[in-house]
Amino acid sequence: MKGLIAPPAWAAKTRLTLDAIRAAMLANTERVFTAHWTEDAVRDLLLELAGYKCWYCETLILRADVNVDHFRPKSEVLDVPDHPGYWWLAYDVSNYRIACKHCNSGGARYDGVRAGRAKGSQFPLLAGTRARTSGDDVKHEQPLLLDPAHEDDPALIGFDTAGYARRSNAPYSPAETQSGLCRASETIRILALNDSRLVPLRSRLMQEVSVLARFGDAPDIQQLIDAKVEPRAQWSSAAAMALALQRACDQPTAAPTPSATTPGGTPDVDPTRSTVDLQDLLEHLDPDDLKTGITLTGRHEKKMYHAVLNDEGQINVLGRPWPTPTTAAKVATGSNKIDGWDFWQLTIAGVEQTLAEFRATHFPRAAPT
Repeated sequence: MKGLIAPPAWAAKTRLTLDAIRAAMLANTERVFTAHWTEDAVRDLLLELAGYKCWYCETLILRADVNVDHFRPKSEVLDVPDHPGYWWLAYDVSNYRIACKHCNSGGARYDGVRAGRAKGSQFPLLAGTRARTSGDDVKHEQPLLLDPAHEDDPALIGFDTAGYARRSNAPYSPAETQSGLCRASETIRILALNDSRLVPLRSRLMQEVSVLARFGDAPDIQQLIDAKVEPRAQWSSAAAMALALQRACDQPTAAPTPSATTPGGTPDVDPTRSTVDLQDLLEHLDPDDLKTGITLTGRHEKKMYHAVLNDEGQINVLGRPWPTPTTAAKVATGSNKIDGWDFWQLTIAGVEQTLAEFRATHFPRAAPT
């Protein structure tokens, strides 16, 4: 978004509208947001950056309305009582993102079941101090949602060969570790990036790129590959990952580096990661049980929920795998205010315990010094 400048005439017009909104707030009267963001003068500027595709799910927007999403919602913030919304950014082009209807306002489905309300006015924070007035600096916020316009955020989303969006192999940030949340998983959940209609199409594209890449450097084949991985193409990030995976498979296998294991030859375990996902705790569970799936249960508002922990450390809920307990719990219950580690329970040797209790057994907190 660097260097994006709103047309002068459009900017002058929006300043007048913003002045009226500011006056309404001072007078405690109704605010009226004129939808200047739908005008071609600014929308065309955004479309020039990545073409006619959603910046969140990368699906082409053809024969449908192009939505201009406010990354920081303008009139309210869901689950944040009394927040007036980021009204002062309503006409700031740096706050605009091109979005499809499903990512902006819902409609995505998991096997026929609606996935949720999509982004809309959701803007949860991972950490930091939330801005509430035009005088507050939004740079003090650490958004939970990945921002497609932030130079580092898109790299946190990866894709497996089945076409599922997952967190890349990037390490968790200190804020993620402290909160027990994974930004990529929460973004995938909120935006339904693994919509059951989207995953097979994404998988097919990845297979096509992999097949084409096996033909070598023939100019006509490379031209086909380039068309699929160029930034304006549909699901280009998944296509680029498939290309990278295929080229990595074509390279000679490198010997494992000593730093990947401890001197005794066992894998290094990162106890901080266990506050986000279950990967480091799998070695303490029976491999045979994991292969068949370990049943998890949770109770919320007098209702019982069930899930299955698989051998990849993912929790299957509503037919979809989720890598973090909290995200899986939010999917199951529909509640944004729930801690999956305290919510999910499993039974080990006849003893029922929460995932938090199981984690504490194997990763006890150090005593204060």
